Amino acid sequence: MARLPQHFIQQVQQATDIVELVSQYVAVTKKGREFVALCPFHDDHKPSMCVVPAKQIFHCFVCGAGGSVFRWIELYEKLNFPEAVRALAERANIPLPTDYAPEPVAAGLSKGDLVGVAEWAAGFFQQQLASPGGAETLAYARGRGLSDESIKRFSLGYAPDSWDALLNQARRERISEEQLVAAGLVRRREAGGCYDYFRNRLMFPIHDLGGRVVAFGGRAMAKDERAKYLNSPDTSMFDKSSLAYGLNFARDAIVKRKQAVVVEGYLDVLLPTQAGVDNIVATLGTALTERHVRLLGRYAQEVVVLFDADAAGAAAAERALQLFIAQKLHVRVATIPAGKDPCDFVLAHGPDALRELIDQAPDALQYVWQERYRALGEAGAADNPTRRNELIKDFLQLIVTSESFGAIDVVQQQSLAQHIAHMLNVPAIDLQQQMRRLRRTQPRPRANNQTPAHRSATAQGVHGDPQREILEVLLDEPGLFDDAAERIDPDHFTDAMLQTIARWVWQLGLAGKLSLEELLATEELTSLQPVLVEMSLAGQRRGNHEQTLRDAVGLVLQREAQAKLKQLKAESVSGSDDEKLRAIQQKLIQDQNAGPWRSRRPKID
Repeated sequence: MARLPQHFIQQVQQATDIVELVSQYVAVTKKGREFVALCPFHDDHKPSMCVVPAKQIFHCFVCGAGGSVFRWIELYEKLNFPEAVRALAERANIPLPTDYAPEPVAAGLSKGDLVGVAEWAAGFFQQQLASPGGAETLAYARGRGLSDESIKRFSLGYAPDSWDALLNQARRERISEEQLVAAGLVRRREAGGCYDYFRNRLMFPIHDLGGRVVAFGGRAMAKDERAKYLNSPDTSMFDKSSLAYGLNFARDAIVKRKQAVVVEGYLDVLLPTQAGVDNIVATLGTALTERHVRLLGRYAQEVVVLFDADAAGAAAAERALQLFIAQKLHVRVATIPAGKDPCDFVLAHGPDALRELIDQAPDALQYVWQERYRALGEAGAADNPTRRNELIKDFLQLIVTSESFGAIDVVQQQSLAQHIAHMLNVPAIDLQQQMRRLRRTQPRPRANNQTPAHRSATAQGVHGDPQREILEVLLDEPGLFDDAAERIDPDHFTDAMLQTIARWVWQLGLAGKLSLEELLATEELTSLQPVLVEMSLAGQRRGNHEQTLRDAVGLVLQREAQAKLKQLKAESVSGSDDEKLRAIQQKLIQDQNAGPWRSRRPKID
């Protein structure tokens, strides 16, 4: 099987800064010599992940996810180890070794392969937009207010009005139908063959957080087209319910402002961004989902949902409110005057007016209540106490029946109740009691006692194991390897996982190459990276390396000898066995008197 050379893997590893890489995906905050962030691998509300520049590692203290730059890409992008290395090599502009050819994927195309096809398609669409056939579509884009600079920056393109323009070009460039189908670019006909999925559309490439094209959105150019907007189907590289359009461009602005603005359309992102309102993203033809909320929560402390002022917008606002309750994100709702989209509003009134609209947006709870109370007033019942009480009950029902409300703890529920009580001008204790009564009428959610699949075994393990402590010391202070190797070897490790790690530690240590960096660049240990990272950090936190190693090695040898002694006592039936017993007992005494090292390095004062 083709393998990437070890020196190449280490070159890519050394060219990739862990802090810079992680900050492309989540907001990181400096804390002392390390950085902290919300962990993207579990539902994290309080920063539980650390990024350690000195060791070039990350580690989550809650779910146990951790490792090197390669492990980060593996987990986040769902790649295997060689794919992660290649992805980071491309990111660092390091060419693959000339004698390396990736193995074909037996069960289908890898994500890296599909991204390459999508990137090729984006180039094809851009060429078509610049061609005479794309002149009408280019004029439309300019007519909507997009500058040529924005058209280029966001890589807009044109899908020709043809059933096979992209398909035929792909054939000429030896891109297979299987690749195009898997990338969501063509569809298969029932009678055989394929046809282009996007036809006669202005094309908006959709990028992942790493800036790679993973899908497309297409705006129909024909007035009689039933589907005005068409998105790529879900593929192994694209899930529209967990990605936000424009986030790769808006991420830095969102982190800087600690605020994300969410809209519904592609142009609603591009035109405000072009005007300078650049902390703005869009959902991809779907309603706002819990995964969208978690994604934005990695970068922002506040989300402003910007919808049309119509019934659909009001319904979307209520949905957003329910989702954000459990995420500890402040959510506000801004509405565009009837008949306008955000893109039209910014063209008509300018970026300052849009910013003012965003800044003055009411709290989501307040917005939903005001909309309902306004409807009550329009019905002429605003002064009716009975109708108002019914409205309050209906409003509270919306909140307490949401899954998000059931996911927050009692303290958060009380805080939310107090906020609502202040907003409605009713006694907080009365409102809390009413919410509890309503909550009791709802079915209780099942407790989820499952451990996250990616949680490392060591995150659940028992600490204080001398075998583990030996490895913790050596992973944090490889210079003590010779001291350990004088007395023990990997066969002294009885736990299967620890023995696997020990064999690699000894292999590298005997070759004079032992380091955490070397271990994390070893493909065979990729699944154990969380364990390696956690043990290295444990060794660093404990400190006192020489004493810890001395005690741990002595305890391992003592337990081993005691186990042998116990076994011989159980089997002892002859004089020769008695001699073995006395020999082992004498060895135990010698070990205790001599200490673990036969030779000690001189102390450096």
